[in-house]
Amino acid sequence: MVGLIEQEPILRLKKLFEKKQFDDIISYCHDLLKNDSANMIALQNLSTAYIMVGANDDAIKYCDKVLKIDSGDEHALKNKMYAYERLEKHDNVLSCCDIILAKYPNDMDALVTKGIALNKIAKHEDAIEIYKNVLKNDPSNIDALMNMAVTLKFLKKFDDAIQYYDKIQVLHPDVKRASIEKYEVFTELGSTDDAFLAAQGITTEEAKEIKDQAKENDYSVQHAYSLRRFYKLQKN
Repeated sequence: MVGLIEQEPILRLKKLFEKKQFDDIISYCHDLLKNDSANMIALQNLSTAYIMVGANDDAIKYCDKVLKIDSGDEHALKNKMYAYERLEKHDNVLSCCDIILAKYPNDMDALVTKGIALNKIAKHEDAIEIYKNVLKNDPSNIDALMNMAVTLKFLKKFDDAIQYYDKIQVLHPDVKRASIEKYEVFTELGSTDDAFLAAQGITTEEAKEIKDQAKENDYSVQHAYSLRRFYKLQKN
């Protein structure tokens, strides 16, 4: 019976989160705290709920209450990190990331968030090293891939940026932003044909094949692309 009573708040909060009833979560957690001001379930879930409703300062307040009880609580540290990120307090974000990474060196969320914070304070080369570290352990990490590509684009390292946009297109074909960003790179480079093909979601390897086909048959790249697409549709 005691076990069921102890689990009741967890089950109730789970249902409320599933229904996205964040105001009810906040009220319920405050009721729990009236009986026990150190109730960790209430404190942790309050910080999450406040982030969900955009009350980031309140989220940080309750993260600090958790961390006063348990300075290494990962849930509170991450919520605090996310809240500071939304407040664009980048130095505070970095502090939270470093605390997490001291305990969990390969925490992908903390690493990517640290990279983004470094970008925000113009430490782009340091951010690149962070993204490399993430991709060494998780080569398909979409957040690291996209942030790496965007950073390289910002630094006008266009050839390197294109390679990362290509990786995203191969590994995550549903991420349309990669095609748009790559189109912008080729437009800035003045490569009209490559920009057109990038906008269609074509990788640089396939783009080379299309351009070679156009050159061999003496027609436009747009025409070569249309023919290639037609034959693929016909085959399917």
